[in-house]
Amino acid sequence: MVKDLPRDAEREGTRKLMMWGSAVAAILFVGFGLWFAAPQMFGVTDYVGRPSTGADNSAPATTVGTGVPTQRDAVSTAAKQDPAANEDSSGARARQIKESSQPANLSAQQREQLRSVLSTSQGPAMDRPNFEMMIGTSVPRQTETADLPPEVTQILNGFWGDQYLIAGKSLVIVDHHSRRVAAIIADVR
Repeated sequence: MVKDLPRDAEREGTRKLMMWGSAVAAILFVGFGLWFAAPQMFGVTDYVGRPSTGADNSAPATTVGTGVPTQRDAVSTAAKQDPAANEDSSGARARQIKESSQPANLSAQQREQLRSVLSTSQGPAMDRPNFEMMIGTSVPRQTETADLPPEVTQILNGFWGDQYLIAGKSLVIVDHHSRRVAAIIADVR
């Protein structure tokens, strides 16, 4: 260390040190701001700072927090054929609904009829549901549902007395007694 520096030299050294420290702090501040905000601005992730999961981002919802893609075009034969069955404390109804899941296999004519019926109905709709879009998943009580129009039950030949909502562009049929997802029919809106 130099002991005898003139007062002006000390001030100049201190000023340079403070300026460089401020520059480094500003760069770090901007860098962290971009680190967290850039993915949100460019639509790379659903959450600030969370890396992309590779899930189907065009789907109306994903498994909460895991990025697992949603299920599309599936029905539960147990819910379709026996809509009056009640849920019991053992969860047997929920297991039946989940285990009897299979592809919907709707014709183009059935899809068009569904679009026609649902375009005139004023049922509940949401962009991103607060539940997992999988057959057998529990639908929270606070999620609004409406009675399934009779025309839809005729087109699908089942699900009498069940409820529904529109999630994104998909029809979600909810089992009335167990509040479980009984069917997901994509691209009806």
